[in-house]
Amino acid sequence: MSRKVLALFVACMLLPIWPVFAEKPRDGITYIFDLYLDNGNNRVIAPAVSLSKKLSDTFYLGTKVGVDAITSATKVSQPASPAAGGEDDSEGGNISLRVPVSLSLTYDRDDDTLTAGGYYSYERTYTGRSLFAAYTRRMNLNNTALGIGFSKSFDNWIPDHPLSTDRRSERSMDLTATQLLSPKMSVQFTYSALRSDGFLAQPTDQLVTPAFTAYAQYPDTRRGNAYAVRLVTLLNDPTSLHVNYRDYRDDWHIRSDTVNLELYRDISSSVVLGGRYRYYRQSKAYFAKDLALYTPGDPLIAVDYRMYAFQSNTVGVMAILKPSRSFLRRFDADKVKLKLSADVFTTSRHENIQYQYHTDRLTGMFTTIALEYDL
Repeated sequence: MSRKVLALFVACMLLPIWPVFAEKPRDGITYIFDLYLDNGNNRVIAPAVSLSKKLSDTFYLGTKVGVDAITSATKVSQPASPAAGGEDDSEGGNISLRVPVSLSLTYDRDDDTLTAGGYYSYERTYTGRSLFAAYTRRMNLNNTALGIGFSKSFDNWIPDHPLSTDRRSERSMDLTATQLLSPKMSVQFTYSALRSDGFLAQPTDQLVTPAFTAYAQYPDTRRGNAYAVRLVTLLNDPTSLHVNYRDYRDDWHIRSDTVNLELYRDISSSVVLGGRYRYYRQSKAYFAKDLALYTPGDPLIAVDYRMYAFQSNTVGVMAILKPSRSFLRRFDADKVKLKLSADVFTTSRHENIQYQYHTDRLTGMFTTIALEYDL
């Protein structure tokens, strides 16, 4: 069966921290193409279109529609053949489709910006729904900004075997404070509170031993807190440095540290280049132990390596290109931007990665191509 939340895995574990900025909404359309692949035979191809339309002087309508094509991971062989019509994970290569849609309305006037909306995604074995809202207040001649954001999801599993519950809900709240320290330096602080309830393990994660076979089972609640700081400084007129640090901990005894460094440089009026490095490490959940030590009487079983201590390193490059007027004769070249990025990551060695993916570590790449046009 396909890895149903692979996109969430990429967003939570591998991508840089993306804090909320106090930016004005834009009036434009963006064509996006995302690609993810790794040596565990996970593949995600995700084209999407994002539109932000100015309805009046104060209201903006935003929407994003896409289709994610996901191939199944190479998984440990199952003890028996799958039922007729089911997916066989031992070989990989099956394709699952996810259709995500989001809609939002933004109110922006003077120093206040308020955004509210919803998200819906559908796939054969999982349905995701969420509501979100965010408010930003700019003060002190736009040198200070305070923000608050909240999201709540209402998700349902539709697996091929019974679960203790088929629902999963998650909610998060983010508090941000951004301050301009000087004409060349700004700092942002973010506090995040997270809570999850329901069936939180992957229904496809299975432990197969000579003595017994069992699906992964986690606690039915999870509470976490995160503190992040982001420093942006202008090293010289064309070069800026972005430094992020995030500390996360939860009641599963998982604690993680994330360091993200980004360097951007204006090569010319039409070219911006950048590079980034991200280091991530975490401790293990209190119920995680060596796979060989589990017994049929264990109420909690962890198979996914993300419940164990591991590290990852990510290196990436990006570019923002503004085409010349001669190249776009039929369009306003000042309204067009092409954004390109590519990141390569690798995890530390782990026996659970070997067990699930038949490789001792995961190594992969994710890329993004985004074409923006201001209306």
